[in-house]
Amino acid sequence: MFSDLMDLDDAHRYVADMLAGMDVRYDLGDDHRLVGTLCPDMKLTLERSDPDVVTAVTPSADLLREGRELLLDLVDRAEVRDAAAAWTGRVNTVTARTDRVDADVTTLVRALGTWFSQPA
Repeated sequence: MFSDLMDLDDAHRYVADMLAGMDVRYDLGDDHRLVGTLCPDMKLTLERSDPDVVTAVTPSADLLREGRELLLDLVDRAEVRDAAAAWTGRVNTVTARTDRVDADVTTLVRALGTWFSQPA
């Protein structure tokens, strides 16, 4: 029976997500379905400041290879980058585009303080 269930895409994804810890949710005081969860891998279009550099599409998991924390600015807002600037010693900020939405600045500052303590 378990074998038959695993042939279903939804059941396979559910079990794989549980094993990977994707079902864990930390209470950060915000009820948005993505707040406090692990970031699912998604394709990102990275913004390049140099017009001679071709815009790259990369999986979000590739941005985690440095082993540092990652803040994705998915709406290219200066106030998001400014709010996170105090944590640059601990958190990489990357501006990219995807079909997901970003949090507001107040939520961002609260989450950064919760996860990475107060800025130095």
